[in-house]
Amino acid sequence: MENLNSLNIAQIIIKKWKTFFLIMLFAGVLAFGASFLIKEKYKSISVVYPINLFQNSEESASEQLLQYFLSEDVKYKLAKEFNLFKRYGVDTMSTKGARALFNFMYQENITVSPTIYESIEITVKDEDPRFARKLNAALIKITNELIKENKRAIVRQYLANTRRVIDIQSKELDSISDAIQKIKTEYNIIDAKGQEKYLSKQLSTGSALNENSQQQVKGLREKGTILKILDGRIKSTLKSYTEIKIKNDSYLLDASGDIDFYTYVSKPDLQDKKCSPVRWIIVVVSAVSAFFMALVFFLYKSRSKDLL
Repeated sequence: MENLNSLNIAQIIIKKWKTFFLIMLFAGVLAFGASFLIKEKYKSISVVYPINLFQNSEESASEQLLQYFLSEDVKYKLAKEFNLFKRYGVDTMSTKGARALFNFMYQENITVSPTIYESIEITVKDEDPRFARKLNAALIKITNELIKENKRAIVRQYLANTRRVIDIQSKELDSISDAIQKIKTEYNIIDAKGQEKYLSKQLSTGSALNENSQQQVKGLREKGTILKILDGRIKSTLKSYTEIKIKNDSYLLDASGDIDFYTYVSKPDLQDKKCSPVRWIIVVVSAVSAFFMALVFFLYKSRSKDLL
């Protein structure tokens, strides 16, 4: 270690600068030539903002939308629709670890990430700029359809529950209505409150009541309390029925309606400038790497001489 520390690195670089220059030049030229073997890719970028998604627990609407974008269902539906396995050169029948390889290629070419403004940015790379834009738009559409399916499945459950309650309350309303009608028919009562007021006045004045009025008085005395209870029940049940019917209609609208869960901030663009390979970066990285490898070699060689 002491020998290595005592080496004058700067002296070696100055002494061998021509060699270093030639090595870096050769590495740079080789990297530049090899960069033409790398397929050129174009990037399509879009930005969407979540709508009609409501906060669930501590999860924001943006986080919910991001999870849908990153779901396996979306990934493989997109892969099936655009035959991405073949496009990325992955043979699921013969290639070992084909799924893992496809996932790697997918993540290399398709990136979905949140922005600081609670929106979602989608980046798709492909050799064909038009295909990249098409794939970008399809990813958004498929994600939106998946959310619709999931939401509709949940709403259908709500609909089934509200319809059961509506059916129960409808039968209860019919039952109460029949009970009230039976009492009113039996005692010839039309308007219990009005008739009770009228008959009370007649009785207080000592007026003689006919047979029909006597029948009504008997009915109001024997069944008046029951009629009031039944009237309260039918009003309460009717109020509950109305509220659940409004909810049912709302769920029905959600189940049959065509609602989107995103809005575009920026639609998928069509690029005419490639995003990769960036040749100057490849050349610089290759040249610098070659320089350090050569430096390590000369340091090792110099140390070996000192040991001898």
